[in-house]
Amino acid sequence: MNSIVTALRTSVLGSFLPIALTGGMALLAGCDKSQPPAPAPAEPSSATPNSAPVEKKEGPVRASGSSALQPLVNAAKEKYETEHKGASVEVSAGGSKKGLADVNSGAVHIGNSDIFAPDDLKAGLVDHKVAVVGFAAMANKGPYNEKIAAIGVQDLAKIFSGAVKNWKEVGGESQPIVVINRAAGSGTRTVFGNIVLGGDKFVESQTEDNSGALVAKLKQTKGAISYLALSFKDDELKTFSLKGDGGAVEPNAANITSGAYPIWSYEHMYTKGEATGGTKAFLDYIVSPAFQDNVLPNVKGFIAITQMKVTREKD
Repeated sequence: MNSIVTALRTSVLGSFLPIALTGGMALLAGCDKSQPPAPAPAEPSSATPNSAPVEKKEGPVRASGSSALQPLVNAAKEKYETEHKGASVEVSAGGSKKGLADVNSGAVHIGNSDIFAPDDLKAGLVDHKVAVVGFAAMANKGPYNEKIAAIGVQDLAKIFSGAVKNWKEVGGESQPIVVINRAAGSGTRTVFGNIVLGGDKFVESQTEDNSGALVAKLKQTKGAISYLALSFKDDELKTFSLKGDGGAVEPNAANITSGAYPIWSYEHMYTKGEATGGTKAFLDYIVSPAFQDNVLPNVKGFIAITQMKVTREKD
């Protein structure tokens, strides 16, 4: 009897289990209300037309040094920041030798200079010549010098070395000459001294660190004379031509580019090694035709290097 019962249970379960499993699976399938996963968003393609450029922001480009060059760099900074969203350039003066020391130490990205880098620095610095500027003797205006249109290089050397002390000795009326020098770190002082005096042989005198401050002091000081870049030429000051065998040679662009007027220098923007990033972009802008042809000619006193008919390898 037991064997019959066991056989019957086995038979019933054997036929029932496939049906139950099939029904259960069907039931589970009927109860699954989840949605299929949403497709991943498409990656943006670099080839997508009209895609906006990614704006890359960097810290400010910092430049220091020559106050003679500062008006040109400020003009470039203004245009560059307007045309390049997010760009920032900081410009300070202090003299060419400070600019060279600052860029060599890494304190700034660009060292502005009226002079070539000295031998002990030039191996690590890269020279970017961006313009040419002339220099001239300029003085306080007065009846004592109003009839003097030009002074020869030899007489300028006597004035700035202290050998000549009165305006009447160079064709004017009696009035003591007050020499005001630029400070020792000035590129203007180096350029003018090398060409007029054969080196830094200036008479000991009061000094000014900045070209703008020097202009103000010359206007205020009776009998005063100094030397400035033509970027600081001022109608309230007397600017002297050079007296030569063929007559007076005016410090203007035509005479500088031909070499007839010798007191000029390249304007350098040095970097420590090759320029990169924002510094390179700013320097590329300054030497671009857009700046050299359209902006530089409107900044007083500066000449594009491409206009020069003579060259110079040292100060």
